[in-house]
Amino acid sequence: MQVTIRPLQEHDAHISVKWRNDPEVFKYTGNTYKTIISIENELEWIRNVIVKNQVGRDFRCAIEVDGIYVGNIYLTGIENGAAEYHIFIGDKNYWGKGVAKQASVLILKYAFETLRLNTVYLEVNKRNIVAFLLYQSLGFLVVSEKSDSYSMEVKGNRWATISTTIHVGAPQDEPESVIVQL
Repeated sequence: MQVTIRPLQEHDAHISVKWRNDPEVFKYTGNTYKTIISIENELEWIRNVIVKNQVGRDFRCAIEVDGIYVGNIYLTGIENGAAEYHIFIGDKNYWGKGVAKQASVLILKYAFETLRLNTVYLEVNKRNIVAFLLYQSLGFLVVSEKSDSYSMEVKGNRWATISTTIHVGAPQDEPESVIVQL
């Protein structure tokens, strides 16, 4: 299984709109939609994302497995050596298969080695235990706590140390990974 990430493209909207209208996909995120997201809404959102990617403020990517678009992963608000990390796997057929971890390794490598960021941070719902454990395995540490969420971050120096020991799966089933740059 080959996991890749690439910048979002306009045609992705035709798949991602289905995910945005699936409450199970967004169950633990801060994004809950009170109305149906139309294809026009999604196309407008993707067009805005493409502009933000081009100006370097965000790096919003599609996650692909063997060429199939399965989710999104982002670095947003890139400034002053820091960025916020977000991820979701929209295609439920790929939940629990290690895709999120492999895509996260790719984007964190890009964040620290290419963008030379000092800090990547996130917020995770306390009920999303699977995500919390993923983030811990990637070197994120809890820096603060709210009633329903944790704020976590990983620093570049910690990433440099931990990235050499991150294990994605058993050697025979470890996905091959590639990042496709802008």
